Amino acid sequence: MKQMVTKSSLIEQLKEAGVRSGEALFVHSSLSKLGWVCGGAQTVIEAIQDVVGPSGLIMMATQSGDNSDPAEWEAPPVPVEWWQTIRAEMPPYEADKTATRGMGRVPELFRNYPNVYRSSHPMWSVAAWGDGAEAIVSGHTIDVGFGPGSPIERMIERNARILHLGSPLDATTLWHYAEYGIDGPTKSFGCAVVERGERKWRTFEHVDVNSDPFGAIGENIVKQKDVRTFSIHEATCYLIPSSTWEPVQHALIALRSWLR
Repeated sequence: MKQMVTKSSLIEQLKEAGVRSGEALFVHSSLSKLGWVCGGAQTVIEAIQDVVGPSGLIMMATQSGDNSDPAEWEAPPVPVEWWQTIRAEMPPYEADKTATRGMGRVPELFRNYPNVYRSSHPMWSVAAWGDGAEAIVSGHTIDVGFGPGSPIERMIERNARILHLGSPLDATTLWHYAEYGIDGPTKSFGCAVVERGERKWRTFEHVDVNSDPFGAIGENIVKQKDVRTFSIHEATCYLIPSSTWEPVQHALIALRSWLR
């Protein structure tokens, strides 16, 4: 039997799971896994807002993966002869215009919500609402990425928790922080940006961020006693401390050592 989720029922389930007023959450979601949600993405956003309140903070990933080098595209790939044209014609990232890609309906609506601030990273932006939202997304430059000085680091410093609502563990954006400061590969990235009022194609060297190992690593992380696991319809949901980036980093170091 299909389950209906309403704003009031979702608020109750989040409170029962331990979401607290005034806390900071990095939210990932799969709307389809939550059942039939009365009000869709709007209901999910406003239920979380009501639980954490204006003294809390909500962050979501609002990445724009199509603003990237077409040579890297796999889902789907495009012909080689298109690459240079795409690099020349791709619209530049603009926080108030550029759509998310592959993030789901909730973040796409959230980025346009009142009093939500979106960061300036042209590929890996985040958006935030609540106490200190504008400050926490500031200074998100290309070279910062997910590492030191990023909104991700500020969420960790704020002892945020990661809220998964039916989304896969390999989607955990905050865990990318674990890829910095260890002996990992770098690669060249490219994207369209606005610099001094002009559209440009910008290339930059950066840590080769890769979420592929997060699924397997995360299955062990969520067994820890300080992780809350609960269900909403078909959605397996988690409340995960941001401090889990450290065991994720240890696991990545061990994995890379084994692969050498």
